[in-house]
Amino acid sequence: MLRTLWRKKVLVVFLLALLILLPAASVRPAHASSKAIFLSVGIEKAADGYTVIGAMVDKKVVSADGATVLEAIEKITADQGRKVSLAHCTLIVLSANLADENVADTLRYFLEKFEVTNNALLVWTDADVAKLLETSAADIPAGGSLETIAAHNQEVLFKHPLTLDRFFKDYLRGRAAYMTSATLEGEDIKNTKLLAKFEAGFFTGISESV
Repeated sequence: MLRTLWRKKVLVVFLLALLILLPAASVRPAHASSKAIFLSVGIEKAADGYTVIGAMVDKKVVSADGATVLEAIEKITADQGRKVSLAHCTLIVLSANLADENVADTLRYFLEKFEVTNNALLVWTDADVAKLLETSAADIPAGGSLETIAAHNQEVLFKHPLTLDRFFKDYLRGRAAYMTSATLEGEDIKNTKLLAKFEAGFFTGISESV
């Protein structure tokens, strides 16, 4: 009899513990341990540093400002509750307001710190970067593979595709690099048919051809 009562008490305590713990577990975000996967990323010069904009795999576009690119990304991580991952990033958009910056320094940072693929395509734009990324993300077929997304970007945006790898090869060899220039016309992304020229990492003008 005493053994039976003891077992019942243990069972009651166990059930009470479950009732206390389950509500806490149910409100914990399902993605708490996952990453914020960016398929494309953009950089703009801000008043006190930089604005980093990212289009995530679910087509959500997020952004944050920081004194440095790293600080801006850390703010996005804090806001999303997930670590930013650029390992699947296929497109990097640079704002024309970075014309006075050494673009090579910014791109090298992504390559070294965030393991962005060497085949990420580069675009120079005078348009609002967030809007351009939103438009690009909306146009990508749902459920598309990384290969499909990269092919889509190249078809829509590029006449002379410049990858991250090619940019640094030109940079290290002391050669000029030519980056596709794109803009927005209404709700559409348009290749301007012009190329942004970079020498020693700095923007030096617009060219009609290589």
